[in-house]
Amino acid sequence: MVILFFFEAGFDIFAPQIKGVDMAKQQSFSDKLKKKKKSDLITVKFIKSMKTTGGNYKFNEKFVQLEDLNKLSEVK
Repeated sequence: MVILFFFEAGFDIFAPQIKGVDMAKQQSFSDKLKKKKKSDLITVKFIKSMKTTGGNYKFNEKFVQLEDLNKLSEVK
C-alpha cells in the first residue's frame, strides 16, 4: 500500500522519497517549436461589409486560410 501526500509548496523535495512517483521530463521551448508542422497555407482575416435595410453598414469577420494571396478575391 502506497500513501501519497501532495504538498502545494515544495512537492519536488519529497518526490524522491515517495514510491512510484516519477517527475515529468522538462520540455524546452525549442523542442515544442520543432514538433509543430509549418503549414503552406496563409491565414488572413477576411472582413465583408453589408448594407442593412436601415442604411447602416454591418461587418462580418472570419479567418480564412489561403494558398496564395491572389486567391483572396475568390473568397465569399
